[in-house]
Amino acid sequence: MSDPANVHGSAVRIGDLGILIRGPARSGKSSLALSTLRRCAALGLDAVLVADDRILIVRDGDTTLHMSAPATLAGLIEISGIGILREPCAASAALGLVVDLVDPAIIDRLPEPRTTTILGLPIRQVDLPARDASFGADILASVVLSPFADDV
Repeated sequence: MSDPANVHGSAVRIGDLGILIRGPARSGKSSLALSTLRRCAALGLDAVLVADDRILIVRDGDTTLHMSAPATLAGLIEISGIGILREPCAASAALGLVVDLVDPAIIDRLPEPRTTTILGLPIRQVDLPARDASFGADILASVVLSPFADDV
């Protein structure tokens, strides 16, 4: 495995899909992570926090990236206006999707499939509206329930 990259964001795992959530400060990264966990639980999907605030990412071989929390942050999530809460967490997850939280006005209605490169590996990337955790959680649950239809 490679030396870890230390990335600012949040990360969850839904089933086998590890999702890295990135965005500027106060864009709703932790809110989206928590909303996704609660929405998936309501749908009967296996979902768990991987990390909040800082994510360690390591490359494992030619095709896989693994995400984990720094030991001091494992199982903790920050909720604005509330503080730090404890949340069950996974030791690690294979990174399969990167979500960037952006201004809704710049999101393409029907974007072409895109990737972003992390530690030299391409990872599927999508933009979701910042500060809209409920809608974003619905989308992430939908991605697991009905995978991308790139060939449509």
